[in-house]
Amino acid sequence: MIETRLKKLLRRGYFPAELPPPFTTDSFADNAAAFAAKWEGAAIRKFWTAPEVYSIPRYGDIRRKLSLVNPVNQLHVAHLISTNWSDIKTKLARSTVTEFKPEFAANSTGRAITGVDFDGVARQRARLLATYGRYVKTDIARFYPSIYTHSIAWAIVGKAHAKANHSTKAFKDSYANHLDKAVGAGQEGQTIGIPIGPDTSRIISELIVVEVEENVKINIPSFESRSLRYVDDILIGLEENETASAVLSGLSLALYDYQLELNAEKTSTLGLGCNHSPEWIHYVRTFELSPKASRQRDDLDSFFEQAVYLADQNKRDNALLFAVKRAASFAVDATNTDHLVRWMLYCARRSATCLSFVAEHLAAINATSKLPLAEIHTYILQQIPIKAAAGHTDELAWLLFWAREIKLIVPASVMANVMNLRSSTVGLLTLDLWHSSLINGPLDFSFWQGFATESGLKSEMWLIAYEATRKGWWPKTQNDDFITKHSFFADLWASKVEFYDSGKKARERVTPSALTKSFAEGSGFGFPEYPM
Repeated sequence: MIETRLKKLLRRGYFPAELPPPFTTDSFADNAAAFAAKWEGAAIRKFWTAPEVYSIPRYGDIRRKLSLVNPVNQLHVAHLISTNWSDIKTKLARSTVTEFKPEFAANSTGRAITGVDFDGVARQRARLLATYGRYVKTDIARFYPSIYTHSIAWAIVGKAHAKANHSTKAFKDSYANHLDKAVGAGQEGQTIGIPIGPDTSRIISELIVVEVEENVKINIPSFESRSLRYVDDILIGLEENETASAVLSGLSLALYDYQLELNAEKTSTLGLGCNHSPEWIHYVRTFELSPKASRQRDDLDSFFEQAVYLADQNKRDNALLFAVKRAASFAVDATNTDHLVRWMLYCARRSATCLSFVAEHLAAINATSKLPLAEIHTYILQQIPIKAAAGHTDELAWLLFWAREIKLIVPASVMANVMNLRSSTVGLLTLDLWHSSLINGPLDFSFWQGFATESGLKSEMWLIAYEATRKGWWPKTQNDDFITKHSFFADLWASKVEFYDSGKKARERVTPSALTKSFAEGSGFGFPEYPM
């Protein structure tokens, strides 16, 4: 079972889900058990590395930094969790208020760890309104970036015990301490923050909040019977004469003990005495497009105009993205496809959160639908230098993937801002385009190739240092000794581990038939499971 859990965490829970399809950890997961057996010990705990930052849009101009953790460190973290899962699961089960109950997913698709039960959230929210009339809603400010890594051990053995015994051999040899050190090693020893992206961080964060709840119970009477939590979002029912500030004070004290704070900007009271606005999701979910081709353009205009309005009214939600996903499932007549695509391109311009979906969806249907290709080509070539100049790696990666999928010839002049970005994801997609003869003109790869060294394998550019050398993609001759003689990466090389598969295309999940099924089952909204 340990090996099964380890493989799941590294196959479907390692790289961020937001990466384009070619990025894969399948072969790494297949060899994980052998690597874990060989790499255990002091050497792996002293192997400090930097993760690659992968910047994704959230809302407005706000962005989130995901992490591509070095595989050596991520395997160590995943192995510790897999080996000690029975104890971890018992500690997670203490919470009676959470709708996020991490379990290893039984299916072979999606993430390794199950997500939030949002149907349960809706039921519990209605229960709070029915029972109390009001509830206060808040979340933890900058949750993942604020977590103190030493609090991982506190959550497992108790803060008092950890502080009293931190110098003893028993504590130093405990998996609680090793997990703390393993997470820190994957971010150059940094003790503030845990990486966003791997499923291991979802488990670790839940461990910490469950332990915080133990303190909250002391500060807030009947906390368990009147509360709801999903990840770091917390709802607490208010008694008739109780103020929100009194309840939040008790919650703040418990969080402070773990060096965490409430997010004042996202704290509000809902229910009796408060303005009530309908959920935007209902409109998106229930909209029906006319089956008559002659009426569809007006329907599409109405749908998207309302969706844009709702997105503007709910700036912290991804309303426009969910509207685009819903529209992609519509049975649109071929004569109206171009009209739908133009609305999608507009949405991608208006909200960067839409770009990755629009790119993959239009790439997936490119061969079977008559699309306005000239407008799509113009959009891609216009956006590449803009996103590169801004350092927006997620949008840029998807634009390059989109160009590859539709075999768009990209002028080298468009890539000027791309070639010096500290991004392996962008670098590998660019090299893929180059070797597919889809870039017209000369490019200088010397900046990226400069990381093909032993120190590069410990840097945030570890992925391109290893992968481009593995594939022989560098334009100039490159010695591979820095990998083949490395203490850890030599094993990846010998096992033919690859992290980029050029053969992987746009996924079935973004085709109209898959989306129609997804929305019919009520699962087409893809709510984020990391704190916003």
